[in-house]
Amino acid sequence: MLYLVDEPLADLAFRTAAGDEDARVVLIQDGVLLASEADDNQKVDGPVYAVARDVEVRGVDLPPAVEPITYDTLIELVVEHETRTFA
Repeated sequence: MLYLVDEPLADLAFRTAAGDEDARVVLIQDGVLLASEADDNQKVDGPVYAVARDVEVRGVDLPPAVEPITYDTLIELVVEHETRTFA
């Protein structure tokens, strides 16, 4: 499952994704501000992505475990996976 995560519901999103062995997490909008938390806590076994444009606008430095992606890649992921939004 693909989890789209923005800041207000991040704790719920990470707890939900942690119980999903097929989880893929995408940090969107202000959710990119949580990139270091996603890396530090290792709450999710699957990949963690962050929308590169949101990262750039907010001046965030991503940890190595969080992969920047384009909006085009985000759309591909949404089409390919069942998606839950926590925004």
